[in-house]
Formats: sequence, structure tokens, C-alpha cells
Amino acid sequence: MLKTLTALSLAAVFALPTAAFAQFPDRPIKLIVPFAAGGGSDTVARIYAPELAKALGQNVVVENIAGAGGSVGAAAGAAATPDGYTLLMATPSTQITGPLLQSNLPYDPDTAFEVLGTIFDSPNLLVVPADSPFQSIEDLVAAAKDAPGDMTYASPGVGSSAHMASELFKLMTDVEVEHIPYKGTGESLPDVIAGRVDWSIDSMTSMLAYVRTGELRALGVSSLASDPLVPEIAPIADVVEGFSATAVNYFVAPAATPQDVVARLREAHNEAVNSPELEKRLNDLGITLVRMTPDELDAKITNDRAKWGEVIEKAGIPVQ
Repeated sequence: MLKTLTALSLAAVFALPTAAFAQFPDRPIKLIVPFAAGGGSDTVARIYAPELAKALGQNVVVENIAGAGGSVGAAAGAAATPDGYTLLMATPSTQITGPLLQSNLPYDPDTAFEVLGTIFDSPNLLVVPADSPFQSIEDLVAAAKDAPGDMTYASPGVGSSAHMASELFKLMTDVEVEHIPYKGTGESLPDVIAGRVDWSIDSMTSMLAYVRTGELRALGVSSLASDPLVPEIAPIADVVEGFSATAVNYFVAPAATPQDVVARLREAHNEAVNSPELEKRLNDLGITLVRMTPDELDAKITNDRAKWGEVIEKAGIPVQ
């Protein structure tokens, strides 16, 4: 009898996680954005969160944890309890450029996360203040060559996709421009608009609205070909042959999250990104939804890490 009770008790204990996870989620979910409020990733996360909430039947609360080019927020996501209640919006700095630029990254970029799904792989815009004397990329490059080191550009942080795109631009045009890093586009954008820095290459999500209101002037888009959502903005590659810099954003959970929870989150993610309302709102920002399998995303991370590693080496960007 004792053996039977013991066996039943053990069976009940081992059955608890499955029963608990079958009810997942039973409370609100936190979605970490590793940059300050107001940037491109933050904007997309706040559009995405309500759709994910609908799919899961629980609130999804966006929390901004900025710093160190996104690694502070990414570390918080990696260290979270792996129960599905804390997710991270990953950006290129999370698993692509962060490992290349930070020797003491507080998480293993290759094993810390479980991919849930992608949302976009978006080009950037090269923008200048509305009253800037630069009317074209040729104007900007000529001015930078005339006064090496006098010009400045803004980025949302060291290792961000904007930083990498800007350094690639410098290399390919052979200009010397000072980098002014911020803690997110929400902080850099006011200085770009006010002309306290000369230019920025940053996410279309953040910049397009200000281009349309006339507060910024777009000199080019960082895709190789014209973007169908902004056909009026010529590719930078029309002037700087071969220039291409896009930023993949995707959602992850901490490694060791139970697979049935991961499956539920992936199912909800797919439902969210298939929402016509979500797609319309992203299109209005100049973003085309991109859906990749985990294997396709892994391949992109590997390829992009090699590409940006070469840029970091050639630009002489120090490892921190």
C-alpha cells in the first residue's frame, strides 16, 4: 500500500508541470525591449504586443531595459525564469554584433535563447535634419571628405544595427565621421532633428514618420533595391555600389523554457503576425513583415555575424 501511495504521489508530482503548463498563460507576460522607448524596436513591440495578447488571452506588457547597445536588456531576458512569462524582442545586437563587440557579454548568444519567430528584416534610412545643407548622398560625402573628422553621426548605441550600417557607409565611402552613441533611437532622434548631429542611418520604423512630416530629409534607403513601401526614396546603393544593411528583429524566450510553452508561444506569435491590422500598421511605418523558420533565422545570424565582424575589424571598432 505504501509503495502504491508513493508511486501515486510521485506520479502526481511529475504530472504537475504538464498540468500547469497546459493552462499557460494564466497571468500577464512581460516583453523586454532592449532599447529606450520611442525607437523602432519599441514602436514595433507596442504594435505587436496587443496582437500577441489576443492570441494568448493575457495582457502583454512592454518593458524597456536600455543600455550597452541592447545587451543590458538582452541579459535580463536571458536571465529570466524560463517559464514563458518573460520574452525578449531581439535585435542584431542580441546575437549578431553584441558577441563581436563585448568581451564580457553576460550571456551566451548561441545558447541563451529559444527562438519564437521573426517579425521584420528592415532596411534603414539615411537621414539629415530638414534644414541640412546636404541634399544628396553625394553632398554629404563631399562635405565629409572636405573636413575629415568634423562631421558627426548618431546611433542608438554601440553594436546596434544603425551603428554597423553607419560604419559600413564610412568604409565604403572612405570618410572620417565621429560616432555619437545614445541609449536608443528615442534619445538620438531629437538631436538629429535639431541638427546637433549631422546625420543618422537608423531604422525606417523610427525615421519615416519624421521624413513624412518634413522634420527630417531622407537621402537614401539601405536596401540594395528600392523598397516597395517607400519607392520615392532611392537606395544608397545607387550611389555607393553594393551598400546593403538591414536589421532583423525577432522574439525569443529564455533557453530551458518548456517545449510545450515554446510551442504555445510560437503558435500565438504566428497568429499575431498574421493579423491584417498588424501588417497594415507596420506597412504604414515602412515595414514589410518577414517570416523565417528558426533554421532560416539561425543561418541569417551566422551570415550577418561574419559580415559585421569584417566591418568591425576594418573599421577598427574596439571590443569593450
